[in-house]
Amino acid sequence: MADAFQKFKSSVNRGIATISVKGSSVLEKSKIKTHIDSLNRELEKELMLIGDLAYKIWTNDNSDFSSLNTRFETVKIKLAEVEALKAELNAIDERDNQILGSNTAQPEVLNEAAKHFCTQCGAQYETLPKFCRKCGNKMSD
Repeated sequence: MADAFQKFKSSVNRGIATISVKGSSVLEKSKIKTHIDSLNRELEKELMLIGDLAYKIWTNDNSDFSSLNTRFETVKIKLAEVEALKAELNAIDERDNQILGSNTAQPEVLNEAAKHFCTQCGAQYETLPKFCRKCGNKMSD
């Protein structure tokens, strides 16, 4: 009887630890994903501006595009920041796997009919959900 109680207690403790770790990770990852989305919107605006400016330079028969260099540097910095944030997301997943003692870094493999994939974690789905069940990423059509 005491052995069964110990197993139950251990199971509950693992469940509580899992919820705690996953809960804090979801919050952390949500903030990072929001920051990535913000940077991607800024990048889109910057790239559109570069295109407009380059077209204006070209239409004025000017071949000096050096005035765009600061804009190119801005894009380069923002892209590097997005990559660093994506690496941080991966580090959070790895940390969670180490803490929880699970090795779920690889996405679950479904049958050949799976046609939808999460862009964040690679999870596969036969039907497109609104949000990824593994990482919470919003799925697009």
